[in-house]
Amino acid sequence: MTPQETANRTDLRLPSSPAAAQRDSTRAWLAATGGFMALFVAFGLAYSYGQFFVAMAADFGAPSTAGGTVFSVTSLVFFCLGVGSGPLADRVGPRLLLGAATVLIASGLIATSYTQELWQAYLAYGIGIGLGVGCVYVPIVTATGRWFERRRSLATGFVVSGIGLGTVIVPPVSAWLVESYGWPTAYRCYAVAICAVLLLATALMANPPPSREPGSRNAADRRRRRRRFLLFYTSALLTNIGLYVPFVYLSPAARDLGVEAVTAAALVSTIGLASVFGRIALGALADRVSTLVLYRACSIVIALSFWIWGAASNYAVLLVFSIVLGLGYGGYIALTSVVLSQQFGLTDLGRLLGLTYTAVGIGSAAGPALLGALLSTTGSYTPGLLLLALLALAGAVAISLFRDRAT
Repeated sequence: MTPQETANRTDLRLPSSPAAAQRDSTRAWLAATGGFMALFVAFGLAYSYGQFFVAMAADFGAPSTAGGTVFSVTSLVFFCLGVGSGPLADRVGPRLLLGAATVLIASGLIATSYTQELWQAYLAYGIGIGLGVGCVYVPIVTATGRWFERRRSLATGFVVSGIGLGTVIVPPVSAWLVESYGWPTAYRCYAVAICAVLLLATALMANPPPSREPGSRNAADRRRRRRRFLLFYTSALLTNIGLYVPFVYLSPAARDLGVEAVTAAALVSTIGLASVFGRIALGALADRVSTLVLYRACSIVIALSFWIWGAASNYAVLLVFSIVLGLGYGGYIALTSVVLSQQFGLTDLGRLLGLTYTAVGIGSAAGPALLGALLSTTGSYTPGLLLLALLALAGAVAISLFRDRAT
């Protein structure tokens, strides 16, 4: 047994510790439920953008590939904001940031619904939604890591499964709203609904108990931690260049094959449904099996899935791609914060998770823009998808080189 494992077992036997008594409690699960709800609406909205941008581009007289740039700007903002929102949530707690997210997302949606030109949509949606979602993810996942100890992987899997369930439900609803009422009205409806859900989530959320501080680290240990984190960061960057492309281009790709809008949107929902299973099942399994091994496996599955999309010529193959990607994506997202907490400790979790999500932000911005550029140049999805598959495979190799701190 390693010294860390001995310390953890000792901590679990301290009934006199108020912080230990709160962890894994009913209050912790209420906070997790609030986190689930917030991620459901925030990311369900963000990942249904593909259902809006074809209609928006047509109204603005812009090519459909321009919509991918709007999503890229948005994802870059909301993921990179975690580098500030994570440490801030460590100090003020997640509730204040959830309140700010409510105002920002609702304002961004309303402002976007009144835009008359594409650059206005870049500002309204990219900044309003980007800043709002950026105040949600890292603070909630960091708080979950601190609310739980024995069931941390399961709880984190439950909370981030809100992203997957939102991806299942919101895209087809968005497609129906856009077809029935137009994208401006759809955005206004979402502004009201999301505001209500986020207010309830804020009421359920609470500041987590303080984490135990580790002993001081010497210079050699700090250098080793930096090197290990750089490898982890590199893997995240390479993997995430392709990971968010399907949320922008999978439905349009299906429509290019003659699939009608709502059925095409169901592919994104399938990713979400498969990811829910991946998040919860692998989150529970990670409490019994090496989290790092599962994390590596998810990276490999993500890389392999893009080869499936690249070879797809009909809806059935795209459906297989959605299932495979969803399983890998769900487990990957659920385990990211757990791997960080196990490998680097809880004290720096907000800061390190925020830093990690700058890689996610850069990757999620670069991927759709890259595929859009290659699609405009070649007229085919295949070259861009094969490039994304190779980059994701490089990310899987990088995380395979990452060694457990206990070994």
